[in-house]
Amino acid sequence: MKGTFSSLNILIVEDHDFQRMIAEQTVKGLGVKQLMVAADGYQALEKLEKHSVADIVICDLDMPGMDGIQFLGHLADRNLAKAVILASALEPSIVRTVEDLAVEHGLKVLGALPKPISLERLRELMELYFGDEPDVAPRQEVQATHFTEKELEEAIDNDQFELFHQPKVMLQSGRMVATEALCRWNHPKTGLISPAHFIPMLESTGLITKLTYKLFDQAITQIKHWQDEGRAIAVAVNLSAIVLSDTSLPDQLYEKVRAQGLAPELLILEITESSLIQNAAKALESLARLKMKGFSLSIDDFGTGYSSMQQLNRIPFSELKIDRSFVQGACDDKTRKAIIEANIGLAHTLKMSTVAEGIETADEWQLLNELNCDMAQGYFIAKPMPVSELDSWESSWVSKLPISPSKPSLES
Repeated sequence: MKGTFSSLNILIVEDHDFQRMIAEQTVKGLGVKQLMVAADGYQALEKLEKHSVADIVICDLDMPGMDGIQFLGHLADRNLAKAVILASALEPSIVRTVEDLAVEHGLKVLGALPKPISLERLRELMELYFGDEPDVAPRQEVQATHFTEKELEEAIDNDQFELFHQPKVMLQSGRMVATEALCRWNHPKTGLISPAHFIPMLESTGLITKLTYKLFDQAITQIKHWQDEGRAIAVAVNLSAIVLSDTSLPDQLYEKVRAQGLAPELLILEITESSLIQNAAKALESLARLKMKGFSLSIDDFGTGYSSMQQLNRIPFSELKIDRSFVQGACDDKTRKAIIEANIGLAHTLKMSTVAEGIETADEWQLLNELNCDMAQGYFIAKPMPVSELDSWESSWVSKLPISPSKPSLES
C-alpha cells in the first residue's frame, strides 16, 4: 500500500504548530512523498493555486481567520481537491454537520479524524480514496482508461467480472450467515478495478442487466456449494434501478434458483433507496413479485435518502442495513447512537433483521451488540475477498470468537 500512497499529493491544513507536526509525521509514516503543509486556509489556497490540485486535503476546522468550513467552500468552488479528510477536536455533532456540508458542496469526504491523528485510522481513510478495495489499480491509471461499450460487453462475455464476498456475521455469536457479493473487474491489462469505474458506463449502455444475470449465476453457484456442504449461507447481490425495472426479473430469477434446488430466501436482493425513485411503478411490481416468490429483500443505505419511512411502508423488506455513516463514530456520538437504536427498534417491530455496515473497531462491534443489532459487516470482520479466500478467512475468524461477552439472561 505504501507504493500506492507514495503517488498521492497530500495537503495538511492545521494552525496549531504541534498538531501540524504530528500530522505531517503521521502522513509521512504511510509513505507519502508529495506533502504540502499550511498554517491556515489562506496559505493553503495559495499553495494549491500555485502548485497543483491535491489528491487529499487533511483539514482542521477550528482555525483563526478563515476557518475550515469557509476553506472547504473555497476548495469546492475552485475544484482544488479530489478528496478531503476532516481532522478536528470539535464535538462529533459539529463535525458530522460539516461532513454533510462538504458533501453538499460536491467534495468527496473520506471521513473524520479525532486529534491527535491515529496512524491506523488515517491509513483506513486514505485507502477509501481508491475505492472499496485498497489493492485496485491506482486511481489515475483507471481514470485515464476509457472503456468502450464493446470492451465492456466482451469483458462480460469472457467472464472477467467476478464477485468478491464480504461476510455478514451474527453479532451475538460471530457466526457467518451470509455474504454481500460485490463486483470487481479483473481487467487483463489494468488489473482489479472497483465498480465505481465501470458501473456508470454499464448502466448508461444497458449492459448492467446482462452483467447482473451473470453475477446471479456466480452467487447461486456459491449458495449451492454451501448447501452441498450442509450449510444455509445466504448471498446478497446489489440491484441497479435499471435491472429492477425489468418486470421479467422475478420469473427468471425464480427459475434459476429452482433449477438448483435452492430456497429463494438464500438469495438476498439489496436495493438502495435511490433505486426506488426511478420508474417506481415497475420497481414496485418487481419487488412485490420477488417477495411473493420467497426472495429476501434488503434496503441498503437506510436513512440516507429522503423517503425512508415511505419505502418501508410500501415494500415488504426482510432486512434493514444501517448505513456506515451512522455506525462509524457512534461510540462517541449520542445522536448517531440514538438514530441506530431507533432504526433497530423500528426494524424489529416490522419483523425485519438488521445489519450494521462499516464496523471497523471492537468498540463499534460491542456497541451494536448492546443495541441488539442482528448482524455485522465491515473491515473489523473482513474486507471483500475472492470466494477462494473465504474458507481460510472463516477459520481465522472463528479462532478469535467470541468477540463480545455473553449478555445476562433476562430471567436471571
